[in-house]
Amino acid sequence: MTRVISNLLQRDGIRHTPMAGRLAIEGVGQIVPHCWIELEDGRRIDLRARMWLGDDPRVPHGIVSTHALGMQYEGEPFQVVSNPLVFWALTDRTMDAFAPASFLAAPLLASQMASADSSGRGSDQARAQPASTEVR
Repeated sequence: MTRVISNLLQRDGIRHTPMAGRLAIEGVGQIVPHCWIELEDGRRIDLRARMWLGDDPRVPHGIVSTHALGMQYEGEPFQVVSNPLVFWALTDRTMDAFAPASFLAAPLLASQMASADSSGRGSDQARAQPASTEVR
C-alpha cells in the first residue's frame, strides 16, 4: 500500500518520505516490519496498522498527526521508484484511474493538529479520503 500511495504522491508532486520499520502502540501491540509515509507538514499516512492490530481507536488509520500520543514509529526512509507497470500489477488499474491527491497539499489546521494530539488520532476530516483514491 505504501508503494501505491507513494507513486500517487510522486505523480502529484507532493513531497513525502516512505518509511519502513516498526510501529508500537501502548496497550495494543506492535508491528514489525511496518511501512508508512511521512508528509513534510507533520502528518503521517498509515493504512495498514489496523489490518494487523485491529480496530482499537488507538490504532492509527489514514492521515494522522506525527504528534499523536501513545504511538511510537521507528524506521528508515526507503525509495519508491515510480513504475507504471508495477503500479498496475499492485492495483489492477493505471495511475490515471485515481483522482489527484491535492487534498494532501493543504496542511492540517491548528485545531485539527490539537485534536490529533489529544486523542492519539487525526480528526475525521484529516483522515477522510476521496472514494476515488481507494486502492483494492
